[in-house]
Amino acid sequence: MYSNAAGVLTRADIHKIRHYVHHKHGDLPTERRAEIVADAMQRIVLRQLPEFPEEQKQTVMRTVLRDVVAGRGMPVNDSFIFEACVKLDDAGEPELLEALHVWAEKRLGTVIAPDLFREAVAEGRRIASAPEIGVTAWDAVIGTVGLQDPGRIAGSSSLGIEGTLASLGANRTRTKPGVYLAMSVALCLAMLGYGWWTLRPAPVAIERSPVVTRVSVQAPPVVKLKNALPEHLRYAEVDRQRLVRYLRTKSSLLAEEPYLSAIIKAAKDHDIHPLLMFAITGQEQGFVPKTAKNAAKIANNPFNVFYSWKSFNTTIDESARIAGNTINRLSFERPDDVDPVKWINREYAEDTNWSDGVNSLFKAMIAQITTDK
Repeated sequence: MYSNAAGVLTRADIHKIRHYVHHKHGDLPTERRAEIVADAMQRIVLRQLPEFPEEQKQTVMRTVLRDVVAGRGMPVNDSFIFEACVKLDDAGEPELLEALHVWAEKRLGTVIAPDLFREAVAEGRRIASAPEIGVTAWDAVIGTVGLQDPGRIAGSSSLGIEGTLASLGANRTRTKPGVYLAMSVALCLAMLGYGWWTLRPAPVAIERSPVVTRVSVQAPPVVKLKNALPEHLRYAEVDRQRLVRYLRTKSSLLAEEPYLSAIIKAAKDHDIHPLLMFAITGQEQGFVPKTAKNAAKIANNPFNVFYSWKSFNTTIDESARIAGNTINRLSFERPDDVDPVKWINREYAEDTNWSDGVNSLFKAMIAQITTDK
């Protein structure tokens, strides 16, 4: 049976880790708890990776956690790990290819001919560079194995968070394997159909009487909302000079470039009020005062996306983009009687008072920056 990409780190796993750390280490500062959570997640993913050299392992781990957990808000599975592996610049090197080959065979529970696996990796690299085609790099391996020996695929296995939470004193919830057979068959049929279509003989032209057709008026396409935030939290232009003056009263490094423009751009791209984005940086890092130790590093991730600027130190452009994605994702399905920032709070921060701080800062900034004087 073909297996679905096994769950390595699911949302339930992440919630379990955060909940446990929050209650086990509730006396520690919020940032320290975030570091513990981030470290646990890193160790979980690292245990599931191919036996690459340490540098490549760290690169894959960071890519997976950045793009999947923080960026797309999705669980980590074999498919995402394989894609991150084949995106490595040196993925075709013999040492890495062999380690990835062993890993894939273990995950799928079958033997894959070396030449076929090399072809699958090459195809996977092409697929990873063209996400618009709608299949994953891992599908190239699944399809190759299916053509090689359809009856040998076994369910993928995953250690997931078992070892990590065992050391923290918790149990793990496993995800169920799925089925890839239908996908492989569909892909094969699609390829055969495309081949027939391109090679088919040209049809003989036959004169027909003109046919009068009725033109139907189609309904306009449904526009997918970027978020479900109420109007007052949607993007609006702000007076940059007033915003800069406000941030300077906090001695904030974010009043300078590239931080100011990067946060405003992310807010516009995600249809989020810029002052909400800045309010989050105020709650997370006190607007990053210049006097703070490591201020230059903190300013790269003042939103603490992926739980801590220490564990995920990137660029302000990327952290602002991820923060925007996260806010948008968490804004949907909110009950009418629940405050929107409090609704986002349920995943963004373990501290249940986080939303109170963000709301307070947002209101203060609105009053001082947007009110006519």
